[in-house]
Amino acid sequence: MSQWAVVILAALAGLAFAAAILLIARRGILSMRYTIGWLFVAACVAVGGLLGWLIDPLADALDVEPVMIVVAVAMMALLAITVQLSISVSGLTEASRTLAQSNALLEQRVHELEAQQSPSSTTGQ
Repeated sequence: MSQWAVVILAALAGLAFAAAILLIARRGILSMRYTIGWLFVAACVAVGGLLGWLIDPLADALDVEPVMIVVAVAMMALLAITVQLSISVSGLTEASRTLAQSNALLEQRVHELEAQQSPSSTTGQ
């Protein structure tokens, strides 16, 4: 496969991925926060084909196979996404815990108020 074919294929793959992300976001399945991150990944895929000429000299300098560089970069990107999603999940977990505690305190207060009103309303009859 020629180098231009790889560049075109990478660009088309990036554009197809971006279109899929936009479709998912438009349906409301993916929030804007994550849409922007995934669109950045799609742009990296599309531009990655243009940087293919850097892989061979870099692989020679590091004395590794070119595919190892591609795999290493892909793994680092996936790890970055995983860390970002872990941070988001941690924040949501903390928010859920705080909300549950607030709800429990409000429920306790309602029961206390109902208990205070209940004896006074029965004695007045």
